[in-house]
Amino acid sequence: MSQGESHEPPEEIECLTPLIGFQPTEMSQENLQESKKLGEASQKTEIVSPFNDQKQFHPTEMSTQWGNVHVNLQDLSQKFVEASHIIKSFSSFIYQKQLHPTEMSQGGNDQQKLQEFSEKLGQAAQKTKSFSSSACIYRVPAELRALKRSTYAPRLISIGPYHQKHHLLRSPMQQVKMSYANSLLRRVGSVEKKEFTEVLRECVERMKMWKDDANKCYADDDISDGDLLDEEMMVVDGCFILEVLYKFRNKTVYLEGQMTADPIFGRDSTASTVLHDLLLFENQIPLFVLEHLFELTVARIHKNSLLSPYVYDYFANLMSPAGSSTNNRAAENCCSPRDCVLWVFDNKMNDSKPEREAPDGNDKCYHILHKLHDYYRPRAQKEKKELSEIMPSASELAYAGVKFVPGTGDNLFKVKFTEPEGPLWWFRRAHFEIPPLGIYDPTESFLRNLIAFEQCCPGVSQDFTSYAYLMNMLVNSNKDVQELEKAGVVHNYLGSSEDATHLFNTLCKEVSLQEFYFTDTCNRATKYSKRCWPRNMAHVERKYFASPWAFIAFCLAFILFAITVVQFVRSFNSINAEV
Repeated sequence: MSQGESHEPPEEIECLTPLIGFQPTEMSQENLQESKKLGEASQKTEIVSPFNDQKQFHPTEMSTQWGNVHVNLQDLSQKFVEASHIIKSFSSFIYQKQLHPTEMSQGGNDQQKLQEFSEKLGQAAQKTKSFSSSACIYRVPAELRALKRSTYAPRLISIGPYHQKHHLLRSPMQQVKMSYANSLLRRVGSVEKKEFTEVLRECVERMKMWKDDANKCYADDDISDGDLLDEEMMVVDGCFILEVLYKFRNKTVYLEGQMTADPIFGRDSTASTVLHDLLLFENQIPLFVLEHLFELTVARIHKNSLLSPYVYDYFANLMSPAGSSTNNRAAENCCSPRDCVLWVFDNKMNDSKPEREAPDGNDKCYHILHKLHDYYRPRAQKEKKELSEIMPSASELAYAGVKFVPGTGDNLFKVKFTEPEGPLWWFRRAHFEIPPLGIYDPTESFLRNLIAFEQCCPGVSQDFTSYAYLMNMLVNSNKDVQELEKAGVVHNYLGSSEDATHLFNTLCKEVSLQEFYFTDTCNRATKYSKRCWPRNMAHVERKYFASPWAFIAFCLAFILFAITVVQFVRSFNSINAEV
C-alpha cells in the first residue's frame, strides 16, 4: 500500500462498536469518572479508619460504597478483555485479507500462470478437434521413415509445403512447374478468348477462398507461416499436376512431334521420376484444390469432363494386366506403365471385357494417393476376423500339398483358397489363388506410401497393410520367392530373390494392423496344411512326379512290380493245381 493512500478504517471496524460497548472517545471520560471515584473512595477510607476519631461511618454504609466501586472496576475490566479478544480476531482476519506486498505479487503471478495454463489447455483442445476433423496429409512417422528414407522423399518435384524449401527441388524444376502452369492457363485463355491475366486472376481468387481449408489439411504444426500454402503455390502446383494429366491423356495431340522438347515427357527417366513423386504421401495437395482448378481450366477446354478419368488414365494404367489392349497402348508411350510403379500380370484378356469398376463417386477422397487407394481396394468387404495363428510360408504350404496358381483379373485382393472336391479329392491338391504381382524398383515406394497413408489417417481401411502382411507371411526366405515365381504368382524384376525377400519382410515393420482382410483365407490354408493325407500325397508327387525321368522310372518300376505279382500268382495257382 502506498504512502499517499488514506488509512480509512474498513467497514468491519464499525461492527466492533456495539460489541465493545463504547466509542474510543467515551473511554477517556469514563476513566476520569472512575478515577475520581477511586480518589473519593481513598479519602473516605482514611476517614473511616478505626484510628481516626474525628468521624465514624456506619459499617453498612462503608460496605455499600466499597461494593459499588468493586462492581464498577469489575465491569470495566470485563469490557477491556472482550475488546482485546475482538481486536485480536479482527487483526488475524485483516492479515488474511491483506497480504504482505511480496506475497500479494507472488499470488498475482500464480494467478497469471494459472490463467496462461488454462488458455494453453483450451488451445490444445481446439487444435486437436480441428486436427482430427480436417488433417489428411501427414508427415511419415519417424519409425517408418527410418526403415528406408528414399521411399518417402521426392526426387525431382515438390508438391505442397513439406518439401518446398529443399534446395535440390527448387531449381530448375520449379521453373518447369511454372512453365507447365503457364501452358495450361494460356490454353484456357485461347479456347475461351480471354486474356491470360483474367484466367490467372480467376484461379487466384478461387484459391484465396480455399486457402485456409487447404492449410488445415496438413497435420504438421512445425510449418512456419511463411511455408504454408498460399495462392501462388496452390495455383502453380495444382495447374502443374493438371497439365501433366492433360498432356498424358491427349499425348497424340500435344506430344507427337515435340516429344524430345518436352521437359518431362521428353525422357523416360524424368517422366518415371515425376510419376513416382506425385504418388508420395508427403507430396500431396488437397484434392478439392485440384477439383476447383480443374473446373476453371480443363473443364473449360473439354466441356463436361471430370477429374477422375484423367487421374485413372495416368496412374491406374500402371497396374494394367499384361497383354491387355490398355497395356499395349501404354507400352508405346514415353512413360510406360511397366517401367514405373506396379504392374499386375495376368493371362490375355478379352478386349470386350469391361475395365475395372471405378469406386463410388460419393466416397470422399483427400488427395491423389487416396483416390488410387480407393480405386484399388476391394469393393466387396469381408467379415474381418482375428487371425488364429501365423500361416506357414509358401514353401511350407507347397510341401503340405498346396498348389499356388495365378489369379485372374487385376484385383490384388482377389485371393482364394480352394480345397479339392469330388470323388477323387484324395488325388488332387488344394489351390491357393493369388493375383500375379510384378515387382519393380518403384514398387516398394508405392506400397510403403500406401501403408503409411493407412497408418496415419483415421477411418481409412487397412487393405494394403493386409496385403503386405499376407505376402510377408508367404515369403520368409529366398526359397519362398522361388516357389511363388515358379507358380507365376510373383514376377521379380529386382534382379535377385534376396531383394524381393527383403522387400516383403520389411514392408510390415513398425506397422500395426487391427483388421486383417485375408483372415478366413489364411486360417483355411493353415488348417489344410496340418492334414496328413495331402502332405503324404505331396511327398509322393515330389518324389516320383517331379520330373519326366522320375515319372518314367516310377512307371517302369510299377510295371515291373505288376509283372512280378502276376508271375507269383500264376506260380502259386500252378502249385495248387498239381497238388
